[in-house]
Amino acid sequence: MILNSNLPRLSDFGWLSIVIVFGMAGCRGEPSTGSPQPASTTQVSAKSQPLLARLPFEVSAPAAPRAAHDDDWFEDVTQRSGVQWKYRTGCEARYYTLLETVGGGVALIDYDVDGDLDLFFTGGGQMTTPPVTVRGVDCALFRNDGDWSFTDVTESLGLKSTELYTHGAAVNDYDRDGYPDLFVTGYGSCRLLHNRAGLRFEEVILPASSMQKKWFTSAAWGDFDRDGFVDLFAVCYADWHGTEDICVQHQAEGNRRDACAPTQYPGQQSVLLRNQGDGTFEDVSQAAGILPAMRSLGIVTADLDGDGWLDWFVANDVNENQLYWGRDEFPFDEGGVLAGVAFSETGERDGSMGTDIADVDGDGVLDLFIANYAGQDNVLARGIGNRGFINITKSYGLAAPSRRWVKFASLFADFDLDGWLDLFVANGHVLYEASEVPFLQPAQLFRNKDGVRFEEVSAQGGPYFDVPHGGRGAAIGDLDNDGAPDLVIVEQDAPVKILRNRHPAKNWLRLTLVGRTSGRDPVGARVHLQQESRLMVRTICGGGSYLSQSDPRILFALEADHPVDVTVIWPGGEREVFSNLSLRRTHQLAEGAGRRP
Repeated sequence: MILNSNLPRLSDFGWLSIVIVFGMAGCRGEPSTGSPQPASTTQVSAKSQPLLARLPFEVSAPAAPRAAHDDDWFEDVTQRSGVQWKYRTGCEARYYTLLETVGGGVALIDYDVDGDLDLFFTGGGQMTTPPVTVRGVDCALFRNDGDWSFTDVTESLGLKSTELYTHGAAVNDYDRDGYPDLFVTGYGSCRLLHNRAGLRFEEVILPASSMQKKWFTSAAWGDFDRDGFVDLFAVCYADWHGTEDICVQHQAEGNRRDACAPTQYPGQQSVLLRNQGDGTFEDVSQAAGILPAMRSLGIVTADLDGDGWLDWFVANDVNENQLYWGRDEFPFDEGGVLAGVAFSETGERDGSMGTDIADVDGDGVLDLFIANYAGQDNVLARGIGNRGFINITKSYGLAAPSRRWVKFASLFADFDLDGWLDLFVANGHVLYEASEVPFLQPAQLFRNKDGVRFEEVSAQGGPYFDVPHGGRGAAIGDLDNDGAPDLVIVEQDAPVKILRNRHPAKNWLRLTLVGRTSGRDPVGARVHLQQESRLMVRTICGGGSYLSQSDPRILFALEADHPVDVTVIWPGGEREVFSNLSLRRTHQLAEGAGRRP
């Protein structure tokens, strides 16, 4: 029996409609022409004819990576680190649910404040017995013991719990006690974990009516009301409640069962929680004007327009993206359409997932990156001031190289230490049977060429970039404190990967910003460093990447070999100059301790 034969057109169907699009849009790296056509996909009842179905590890097995080269950008040190962890989707139950497509993330958190970044991984979950029953698996926290050695401290810190099927994590010191806390998202609820002086994590009760029966994906901390206590924006995905819907793709070799499209389920309203400064939170989603019925997967926050108030970009799956401009009163001013970041260049609602913010062209204005579904270009939107952006994806060489893939985590960092911010993108399909496009897909690395173009250098990335993966969340951070940013990547039902940056860091400067009147971890703060004729700008973002949290410390690679001055623009707009900072070390800069320019 056909339950739904009137499926949407491709532009409304998002990621599931990839079955035929590549013959038109991207196999040879050519631009798409004309309107996309409907996919040959049907939802059927469980009593229909038997369907062919294969799991990710049955679809394709990764080939052995090539041997390492002397000029590789990264070295895989996962085995050496002792970190053995795998995010679990529950795919072995063979329900082919939307839930198992989302994936998991990693948070870099110095939980014991010893100067070394530790690794927190979400665990995912399992699905059992029809009707579909969802349960979680443990998350994991690995302590960084130095010299690329990590110890599993999950149980000793009170983090073992299987109550929640988890996806993402966000880090900030919400109570200003000097120790970073953890927020973990998941299907049906989420968890706020208070760090007790690096000795134990204890769960904090959140407003029950706000957090129950919602599907939380990504989250971002940031002090939207500038009261000194960071608030929390947690985005929600689809209104799926464990139904065993069966969808198939019609192919020449037979009907293939696969995950149903997100458009089969309505979206949900995301949640904005105001930190009241006493350990409790208030749901202000309605007052803030957070739009309902969105399928949100990514979020990033920074002061994009430089007015002293945090702004929030939300990446949506087959819904228009939102850009909430912060101000001194509610509601926020939602201006994604006027800013030029809500739709694709052709007016389509993309399947948007990962996102990041940085000044990629060195003009002092923050730019925005959006990772999209297969057959859709990623978006690099240049900030042009006055709350406007222009799409420079094609002119910067970032359109065709990724068009074939399903793009998730996206991260800017100066991987080659030349002063320009490069780009990493994790790819992996959500469908097990995607015809011409495999489930496992290569990660990509793009070098920033003097702020005017990106060139793909994945072949130089190292053996990890030589084989395909089911990529999802990822984070960057200097795990060995040598001045070069490293990578941690989460995959679908496969071991996490830790990649050490092999570029030698000659002259570098690392900054830890400590807010006094701002949030203690001051999301939205910017640092300006003038190097000869170049202005280098770095900002602390909340959220970003995909389901993950990167190193909040600011890292500069420098040509200079002498002490330097930096200007910090704190949340709220106050400027301070910190002078004569020596290189090759970490400086802690406290708000109010610098010199007013």
